[in-house]
Amino acid sequence: MRAVLGIGRRRERTRPRLLFLLVLFSCSLVAGQLLAQSQASLGVTVQVARRFKIEVSTSLVSFTRSSSSGLPQTIPANEGSFELTIKTNNDPGSSTNVWLLASSDLLDNSTGYTIPVERISWTAQGNGFYPGHLVKATPVLVARFVQPGSFTGQLYFFFAEDPNFAPGNYQTTVTILVEGV
Repeated sequence: MRAVLGIGRRRERTRPRLLFLLVLFSCSLVAGQLLAQSQASLGVTVQVARRFKIEVSTSLVSFTRSSSSGLPQTIPANEGSFELTIKTNNDPGSSTNVWLLASSDLLDNSTGYTIPVERISWTAQGNGFYPGHLVKATPVLVARFVQPGSFTGQLYFFFAEDPNFAPGNYQTTVTILVEGV
C-alpha cells in the first residue's frame, strides 16, 4: 500500500510542477514573439515657408492746403503718423526689405492735371526704417531688417506744395512690398 500511496503523491506533486512549467513555457513564447518583432524607421519632414505680414494703422494718407501764402510750403499728412508693422519669419542672417511703390504721379481725374509724386516725402522713426520720398513706378526702400521678428515704425508723410499747383483732388495708389533676400 505504501507503494500505491507514494505513486499518488508523486502525481499530486508533478501536476503543479507541470502546470508551472506550462505557464512558464507559454510566457516565454509570448515574450519571444514580442522580442521577435521587427523595427522600421520613419523620417519626418516639415517645410515652413517664409512669411511676411504687413499691418498699417490707416489705409489713407491725405493732405489739405487750407490757404496759400504764395510761397512753397510743406504740408504734413492730416492723419499724423502712419504706423507700419512688418512681421516676418525670414531666415536669421537674411534680409527683409520693405518698399513703397507709387503707381503714378498724383492725378486729378476730373481735370487730368498731375503733380509729381516725388512731392510726397516722409521721415521715419523705428529701428530699420528710413526716410525718403515717393518715385513714380520705382520702388523706394523704406525699411530693412536682418532677423526674423515683428518690426514697427512710424512714418510721417509730407506734401511739398507749390502755390502754382491747380486746385483739385489729386490721387495715386502706393503699394507696400515686402521681400526676403
